[in-house]
Amino acid sequence: MGLITAAIPFFLLALVLELTLDRWRGWGLYRLNDTIGSLGAGIMSRVVGLVRVGILMLVYIPLYQWLEPTYQNLGINWSLDNPWHMVLAIVLYDFFYYWRHRIAHEVNIFWAEHVVHHQSEDYNLSTALRQSSGFVPLAWMFYLPLLLVGMPPEVLLTAGAIDLIYQFWVHTQKFPKIQWMEWILVSPSNHRVHHAQNKVYVDRNYGGVLIIWDRLFGTYQEELDDEPCIYGVRKPLNTFDPFAANLQHLKRMWLDAVYTKSWKEKLTLWFRATGYRPADAEAAMPVPSGDLDNFQRFDPLVNRGVRWYALAQHLSYTLATVGLLFMGSGLDFATTALAVILVIAGLILNGRILDGNSATRYWELGRLALLAVSIPLLPQLVWTAVAGYCLVSAGLWWWLVFNDKDDTVTSVSH
Repeated sequence: MGLITAAIPFFLLALVLELTLDRWRGWGLYRLNDTIGSLGAGIMSRVVGLVRVGILMLVYIPLYQWLEPTYQNLGINWSLDNPWHMVLAIVLYDFFYYWRHRIAHEVNIFWAEHVVHHQSEDYNLSTALRQSSGFVPLAWMFYLPLLLVGMPPEVLLTAGAIDLIYQFWVHTQKFPKIQWMEWILVSPSNHRVHHAQNKVYVDRNYGGVLIIWDRLFGTYQEELDDEPCIYGVRKPLNTFDPFAANLQHLKRMWLDAVYTKSWKEKLTLWFRATGYRPADAEAAMPVPSGDLDNFQRFDPLVNRGVRWYALAQHLSYTLATVGLLFMGSGLDFATTALAVILVIAGLILNGRILDGNSATRYWELGRLALLAVSIPLLPQLVWTAVAGYCLVSAGLWWWLVFNDKDDTVTSVSH
């Protein structure tokens, strides 16, 4: 079991604690739809990882093995058991993470992979779990220089996991500035800046564990008392569907490449500055940025019963994902892939339900029917549970959506 998978229960416990305090004290940090949207993206990133080969290790391990005799001759010998080795590994990893993260904000194709993490218009611990599913797998190349110091794959993976786990806690609005920390470590204050779309805050504070990289390379910005952070991206996603979230920027670049008449633009727009669009494509398909002076979060009005249904479904997908992560090694690839597809289908439909999309009244029944006919392909251990889930969910959905003509899943502007 990896460190990140092992940390998931603690992530969820901390999230529930912050959510409880939010409701008790009336902070207003959490909205059901946005939280489910963020957690849905996180679930999708984890289940996709079950059926996708990690390119970093696919490249890194053979290169390390090829260079291993050279490391031995030079006396390079990293050890997971040596705490000083691990401290050095985390510092080195974080240095390259800084450049990976910075390029992800500055180059179109890299932003397509990273934008998912920034789409939430709220900022709380659920935002930390909003991760990309890696449809544009390019981040791996930034860590190849660690071969120059002979870092073994297991040390690299451990340092990367610790770096990512550290970043969880900084996604909160309720931790104040601590001056010494702002100089050395990534803190909730300077990471709030990173997630803000205010002009003064955009493209700042890229560090994962250490903020010293931003201070050294001129990308540091302090959180200002007179400039409250406005979270989200300048071109809002406006859906809670995690699959659409992963495709948002990639789809826009693809449409631009298809539309523009310039072959030079078709080939180069992917590697231009983030947000760059060919002039003819932008004129034909304008995508306005959000109005920060009159900022309104995407928050469609959906029937309360339907919102509770979406929450129950999300908890079901969470339970299914935890089961896959902790016990999936005993399943063959085909069964795992089927389970992953069924979970992703549920996440997509759940996001669209919270969007207030009226088509989901039929699509949700179709999803449950598909799951029901797939039962014989799943492990026999879960047949009864899945069958019961399908019957209960179908009955609840029918009662909520079809029982009363006026009680439908509709979006109401407000």
